[in-house]
Amino acid sequence: MIRLLKRLYARLWNSIAFRLTLNYGLLAILTTLILLAFIYFQVMGALHTQRYQQITATAQRMAIVFEDQGRNGLVKAINLTVSDRIDSERQAYLLVDAQNRRLAGNVDAPPTSHPSYLGLFEGEIIRNGSRQPGHFIAYHLTDGSVLFVGQDLSEIDNVTTLILQGIAAAIVLAMVLVMLGAYIFRRELEFRVGTIRQITRKVSAGQLSQRIPLSSAEDEFTMLNQDINTMLDRIEALMNGVRHVSDTIAHNLRTPLTRVTGRLRLAQQSDTSPEEMRQAAADAIAEIESLNVLFGKMLQLAEIESGVRRQAFRSRRLDSIVEDVYEMYSAVAEEDGKNLKLMPCEPIWVPGDADLLASACANLIENGLKFAHSCVTIELFVDSAGYAHVAVSDDGPGMPAAEFNRVGTRFYRLDASVAGHGLGLASVRAIMALHQGRLELADAGPGLQASMCLPANGHPDTLAQARSGNLQ
Repeated sequence: MIRLLKRLYARLWNSIAFRLTLNYGLLAILTTLILLAFIYFQVMGALHTQRYQQITATAQRMAIVFEDQGRNGLVKAINLTVSDRIDSERQAYLLVDAQNRRLAGNVDAPPTSHPSYLGLFEGEIIRNGSRQPGHFIAYHLTDGSVLFVGQDLSEIDNVTTLILQGIAAAIVLAMVLVMLGAYIFRRELEFRVGTIRQITRKVSAGQLSQRIPLSSAEDEFTMLNQDINTMLDRIEALMNGVRHVSDTIAHNLRTPLTRVTGRLRLAQQSDTSPEEMRQAAADAIAEIESLNVLFGKMLQLAEIESGVRRQAFRSRRLDSIVEDVYEMYSAVAEEDGKNLKLMPCEPIWVPGDADLLASACANLIENGLKFAHSCVTIELFVDSAGYAHVAVSDDGPGMPAAEFNRVGTRFYRLDASVAGHGLGLASVRAIMALHQGRLELADAGPGLQASMCLPANGHPDTLAQARSGNLQ
């Protein structure tokens, strides 16, 4: 039994919920004790003050009787007051002469423990052969006699006992309620946290599709569960993306490496001519350079997604960046026999990294030229929500709207026959995410319109938020 109680105690004490509730409960009890102590001293002070006023008023009334009627009149008044049986057991009267002989009253002898008899004092009296504590006032009369008027402390002692018993009962009840509340709170918290722990254990075991059930109550745990589910959604998406990227990388590596190996083995054959060897080496170098380009783009994506480049954000002229990229690709478009047009616009300022913005714009233009039949148009404008748009439209075949969400995924290509690795729009999406923007795709009728959407107006406060990644 003792061992069971020890285990139960250890289990309860190891619970942070139990300790928190217990600590707050004890703090509440301490606060209540301070309040009760204040009330106790106030009540006792009020009782003592009331007693002092009553004793003083009675003594003054007796002193007036002495002044009007003399000692004999005072003796009669004391005897009459004592004999009326009204509070006679609680009130004390004693009149003694100059030789300390008792003349009247219901007390056998003067109060002890206060020989000077100055003001209100506490002492013991002997009444009916027993000692009783009380409060007294002594009046020295003109004929040398001394009048003692007082009350015993039994009433105050009874009130004090009742108050202390009430305080003790309140403390015991409060301790029981605190322990019960701590236990109930621990059970409730354990129930709510237990669900989270079960799901996290399943997720850690590889079941990434597990989610925490949400309750209808809009409390802190519900919001926490929503945040955890959102995090799990993101983790699952990232893990699926990692698997996809890993599989795609393996595929993209295997095919060129197989070609490189085949050509090098061909060059190793004894009947291979020098010209064929040079061609095999050139083809192998081209394949390896293509792989270097692929790895370079992947490293650039990783750097962008890490957020390192955010610290270099400055207020940039987006129209100037787009114009520089336009001039660079105008010659390329002319060689391909296509028309690249840049629509005029007002200066547009955005917070960001100029090189990354230029790279994203170049990817959109290059993608547009790749699929356009004859014309690619670039437009810049700021919408009513304060976002700057760089819209690149082509007159090519376009793509189904159902593919819009998939385009921009790493290594995804709508047409596998077109050269490329499927990282261009993925890079644009990553750059837009770094700049707290987005990539939007729409039907250009005919063709496709790809737009970079960025927060405009690169003010200092906007820049500070962009660097910290908190720009909404």
